[in-house]
Amino acid sequence: MDKKYICPCGLVCTDCLFYKPEIYESAEKLKDTIKDSQVDIFLTSISESQSWKVIADHLNGEQSDFEKYFSAFTNFKQFMNTLEALTQLQCKSTCRETGGCSVGGKVHRCEAAKCVESKGYDGCWECPERNHCEKLFFVKKIYGATISETFSSMKSEGSEGVTPYGNNYYAWQRNKK
Repeated sequence: MDKKYICPCGLVCTDCLFYKPEIYESAEKLKDTIKDSQVDIFLTSISESQSWKVIADHLNGEQSDFEKYFSAFTNFKQFMNTLEALTQLQCKSTCRETGGCSVGGKVHRCEAAKCVESKGYDGCWECPERNHCEKLFFVKKIYGATISETFSSMKSEGSEGVTPYGNNYYAWQRNKK
């Protein structure tokens, strides 16, 4: 794997949900399609005015069915705000490229990255304190064995030994099995 995708703390950008462009491009496209079609205005209006009752009568449908269909759209503005927030969350560059994680469009330098730089290491895998380091507590909790596996690969084979984790990246993904 290209070393630029391996963070000093052991995270792998290509597997990170903040880095996957397809998520954010899809959210942007959906948001734009909804706005361009004005389906948000239409469905919000129908749900708020309860015009779905007229639609149910016109289509000889059960009002309870149509209420179930359209009641969710009273929160359509919140859904659009969620899509907008999602599009803003994307990390567009790697930690190695910018000196920190760029989640949300702004570079954030974690304590582990600062520590690695101050010690002149390439990554936490070079540090003898890595197993008990409090700067790695968060990543070890969220990513679990992924971090130690990345450390092991980096120590033994370098970046070439690190392979994508896919849907086994986060601890909660590994615990599903």
